[in-house]
This record gives sequence, structure tokens and C-alpha cells, in this order.
Amino acid sequence: MIGCLASFVLLVMLLQHFFWKRQQFYQKPLITAFEQKMFVRLNEALPEHHILAQVAFSALITSDHFKIRQQFNRKVTDFVVLNRDMKVLAIVELDDPSHLGKEDEDRQRDAMLTEAGYTVFRYTSIPSARELRKDLL
Repeated sequence: MIGCLASFVLLVMLLQHFFWKRQQFYQKPLITAFEQKMFVRLNEALPEHHILAQVAFSALITSDHFKIRQQFNRKVTDFVVLNRDMKVLAIVELDDPSHLGKEDEDRQRDAMLTEAGYTVFRYTSIPSARELRKDLL
């Protein structure tokens, strides 16, 4: 009886892979709680501008060389500030404690964007609306 029950459980476990499809994709928050506060502050400080969150580097920069594109292909910037004409005014990076020890990587990221002609601003805390206007405008 126990052997039959064990065999049945094993059979069900093996067959569920074929008959019951498991979920492969899950939602995740687009931005962290810290980034949400910065997003609100950017919109408050720059109401006449467009603020984009989590923009892929590949939407901002390119290269003729495949190996160079591989250097930024999976990178994402926190915020992009656009003027009314939809031109990039600035890139805003928010460095929370997870960035500790990644200063070299951050410098390399900034160098790529700067070489492409963008201005990058990095903040370790959420600045006032007045400070953001002073920095970005």
C-alpha cells in the first residue's frame, strides 16, 4: 500500500511537468522606493520637463563596433530628463548603499554617457527641488 502511494506521488510529480505549465515570468517593481521618491522630486522640480525612469543605455548611445556595444548593452540609467522638444537635458543617477564598492563601474558608466555628449548628475540622497533646478537647468 505504501509503495503504491509512493509510486503514485512520484508519477504525479513527473507528469505535472508535462500537464501543468508553471509560471515563468513574474512582475517586479520598475523602480525602488528610494527611486520613487526621486522620481516624484524630479517631477516636482521640473514640471515642464519629461522624466523617464529606467532607460536602457542602448536607447541613449550606440557604436559601430559590436564589442563596444556589448559594454553597455545591458546597462540601464535611473532617470533621463527631457526638455519640451524631447531632447535629453540630463541623466540622473541615484546611488543608494548598493553602489558602495562600485565607484569604478559608475565612473565607467558616466564616461560612456559623457563621451556620447550627455551630462550626468549623481546623487547619494534626494536633493531639494531647488537644488535639482539649480543643477539641471
